[in-house]
Amino acid sequence: MLKKIGKGITIVNASAFAAVILFGGISMFFTYDILQNAQEIQELNEDVIMIDSIHSDIYKLVLDMHHLLLEEDEFTSNDVIELLDSIKNNVLSYISHEHKEKLSGTNRELVILDEMMINIEKLYSVKTIIDKFSASGKFDKDELFLLEEYAYNIEELAGDINVIHVNKMNRWVDASMKKMWMIFYIYILFISLGGFSIYAGHRALLKKVANPIKELATATIEFADGTFDKRVYTESQTEIGLLYKSFNSMADSIQENDEILRKFNEELEEKVIERTAELRETRDALIRAERIAAVGQIAAGVTHEIKNPLNSLAINTQMLMKDLTKKFGAGSSANKSASLIKHEINRINNILEEFVKYAKFPKPKFFNNDINQVIKEVTDLIYDNANESDVTIKLSLQDGIPTLKIDARQFKEIFLNLFQNAIMAMKNGGTLKIKSQLENEKIIITISDTGEGITEENLDNIFTPFFSTKEGGLGLGLPIVQRIIESHGGVISCKSKVNEGTDFEIILPLERVDS
Repeated sequence: MLKKIGKGITIVNASAFAAVILFGGISMFFTYDILQNAQEIQELNEDVIMIDSIHSDIYKLVLDMHHLLLEEDEFTSNDVIELLDSIKNNVLSYISHEHKEKLSGTNRELVILDEMMINIEKLYSVKTIIDKFSASGKFDKDELFLLEEYAYNIEELAGDINVIHVNKMNRWVDASMKKMWMIFYIYILFISLGGFSIYAGHRALLKKVANPIKELATATIEFADGTFDKRVYTESQTEIGLLYKSFNSMADSIQENDEILRKFNEELEEKVIERTAELRETRDALIRAERIAAVGQIAAGVTHEIKNPLNSLAINTQMLMKDLTKKFGAGSSANKSASLIKHEINRINNILEEFVKYAKFPKPKFFNNDINQVIKEVTDLIYDNANESDVTIKLSLQDGIPTLKIDARQFKEIFLNLFQNAIMAMKNGGTLKIKSQLENEKIIITISDTGEGITEENLDNIFTPFFSTKEGGLGLGLPIVQRIIESHGGVISCKSKVNEGTDFEIILPLERVDS
């Protein structure tokens, strides 16, 4: 199953966004709570100020009452009444404020405030004392001394309210500090998780995306440089894995096509070489055919224009020699001259016969023959000549070679020509190796000598008519050999190295083997 990287990244981003929202929401909630505490403290501060005002007025009231105890003073008496009214109004106002803030009305502050109002009401009896003082001019200090206790009670109750305020402030401050620390811890946790997530994401991207893409890019460069067997492998089930599979599939296809193209080019090159060789052989055959045709025309003219007069000369020379022998004797100089003329006429006649033989090549007469037997018969003919030239003949004829439909007389002429040429090439003696073998439905005959060899420039011309390196040679022996072999559907080739020897190879097909 394909795991999409984009989907994974979206999930990670969504998770990160959700974490940010969550941590941000928690932080905002704590911050809001801190602000609420700050607002409560601010409102409580107003209460503290009001209580401080009440406490201050009570303190002044106590001082004025002490002053009255020490010295009767009408002005101070009036000040006590005003302070008492002010304290009562402030307490009533604070009670009203507390009732608005605390609808239940059962909190500790309201209880204290109620007790404070009771003490304030009791303090109002000081007004009676002051009124008596105004009427009689006498001040009852004992009663005033008793009333001072109520003032101290009010002062103590105000202190109790301040304690309540301080406790509230401490609780709110502590709660706010805890929430501040919670925000700090969340911030540290968020930074840590964020840093770890970024590092883990970086490593994951390197492993899952960046490095595979880098590896794929390297493989693509190598592939572009001709390394068609380059492949990439991964266990990833994401788009990267799919990309790897696509690359490998593309590489397999290109490599397969390249292999097909390479084989096609090789086959095409081989066919071109074969076709070129065939065309060369056809060209050579046409050239030989043209030459043979030309030689045939010449041979016809030679036979008519030279052969007949030459035969007449030979007959007359024979008659002349008889007459000279009768008249001057067999050892006379005239008879010797006539004999020389006869010898040259015979030599010219032999050349003409060889020439006509090449030009008017007879068709082979095919009969079943044992090629090994034909070779043995010819080696028997040249054995004495080879022995006189200090040449050793080594036969390596494979047994079981099938009979061939060949013209045995023409093949004897082939072997006789090649064997004699090999013996003449080994002027200081040597070894003549003759080998036959059956290979791939073809008979291969190899004739090797250890003679003087053939130069490279002459090797290409040895089958050309009238080309000869022998003194007095007509240059038709090897061309006749080639024509006989080709007329049997075979080919002949030659390899040679100067001062090392020469190898002739004859390849004959088995198409004419008896079934």
